[in-house]
Amino acid sequence: MHPAFQLLLCFLLFMLIHISVMALCARAFGITLRQISYGVGPTLLSLGKVHVKLLPLAGNVVLKDTREETLYDDDPCLDAYNFQPLWKQLVLPLSGVAVLLALSLSIMGASGWERFVAAFGQIIHGALAPLSTAQELLGEGETFARTHGFALVFALFSLKLCAFNLLPFAGLNGGQALLALARGGKPYAAWEESATKWLLLPGLAILLAWVVAFGWYAWKAMAA
Repeated sequence: MHPAFQLLLCFLLFMLIHISVMALCARAFGITLRQISYGVGPTLLSLGKVHVKLLPLAGNVVLKDTREETLYDDDPCLDAYNFQPLWKQLVLPLSGVAVLLALSLSIMGASGWERFVAAFGQIIHGALAPLSTAQELLGEGETFARTHGFALVFALFSLKLCAFNLLPFAGLNGGQALLALARGGKPYAAWEESATKWLLLPGLAILLAWVVAFGWYAWKAMAA
């Protein structure tokens, strides 16, 4: 299987598991689901609250949350995410990553944990040098994909994405858990909106750097 096709399948499978687990976790906790999106961009298919979008690069679960919507005064908000106990506000955003991490480690075995821990440094170092360090890391990933079966390729890919999602930046699962912890389980905090904006910038910068790295790597591959 061509590495580019494997990469696409890995994205699809990771997104499907990640978003589905969080949605199921919300249902199990009694939290109202507003929308479940698989992918980003224009909507291709809508089935009730489930939306399938054009680009399989991400997704999200929209929950009932008084910070995002205005509710009736007599609504007790027992089914709102931000009114849940602290442990639920921590477990829910981390549930998808936890399942994928456990699955990937079970596939990859003893070396999986070392690769997962190393991924945090690789993500940062690659983002700081998208045209050099990131190119070396992408080359190693392509070599791995060409010499191993899909299960191992998915496990390695998943471990790297799990590490990325656990970074403490807004918009990522790690950032959501960090903000919930900083609120101490309270429904909202006056400082949270400004903190979220500042915590969003590093995550976007890292993501943009890796988009550049992927683009440069693909361009070199086509020009070769």
